[in-house]
Amino acid sequence: MTRAVTLLAPAKINLALAVTGKRDDGYHDLRTVFATVDLADRVRVAPYRRLEVRITPDVGVPPGDDLASRAVRAMAKVTGHDPAAFVHIRKRIPVAAGLGGGSSDAGAVLRALASIWKRGDVDLVALAATIGSDVPFFVTGARVAFVGGRGERVEPLPDRGSIHVVIVRSRARLATKDVFAEFRVADRHAAASADVLRDAFAHGQVTPQLLRDSARNDLLGPAERLCPWVADTRARAAAHDIALALSGSGPTLFAIADDRRDALRIARVLRRLGLSAHAHTMAG
Repeated sequence: MTRAVTLLAPAKINLALAVTGKRDDGYHDLRTVFATVDLADRVRVAPYRRLEVRITPDVGVPPGDDLASRAVRAMAKVTGHDPAAFVHIRKRIPVAAGLGGGSSDAGAVLRALASIWKRGDVDLVALAATIGSDVPFFVTGARVAFVGGRGERVEPLPDRGSIHVVIVRSRARLATKDVFAEFRVADRHAAASADVLRDAFAHGQVTPQLLRDSARNDLLGPAERLCPWVADTRARAAAHDIALALSGSGPTLFAIADDRRDALRIARVLRRLGLSAHAHTMAG
């Protein structure tokens, strides 16, 4: 019997996110650049007599409704395998924060099951798209990628070395569906940013200043209307010459630093404002 597989499931930030339209299936078309950061859950998947998913600490998701459980059931359906596996997720990525934690866990589960069940023939990206919009990116294992459609089109981009960021967390939660429901055409302002970053990564022209200039997100307006913390925190940071951008549907914010020393400085300034801010390394 194949042994258990343990994988790290990294968080992501959206360096730019443009909402380009609404689809007939109710989802929105996006153009976005994802990058993983060194904040990760640990996912262990093992053969078992039934499906059991254990998440520690408890994040309040009803049993069986989490994305990891959905991933097991989806993989079982396309392979004809019994939906039986033991999944243990040690959470470090906050939930409903715009960092893709649940989607990353699901992507790790799919990759682990493909190994345990010896099903390298399965199109994991297509399968991932049936589980959640961010899951295709994570299942590829890419560190940086341009993502289109509702998330099913993933174009891995060259890794250009580490870039330092500061991630600012909130205790608030924002449901992705609520933020998209709040989106209005007038919120669009990031149409060119994702394409600029796509080209910069492809041609090795990525700099911290370019990332700061291109850090636009069409979901910022909706997130600020639903969560006043977002606008308040960005204003307080701006008063100290720190530009904070929104990741995904929020409420997590991030700042691009010049280097590690600058990241530590930014984090100290933000913590003095009473914020939960920590320096991280992003693929680049």
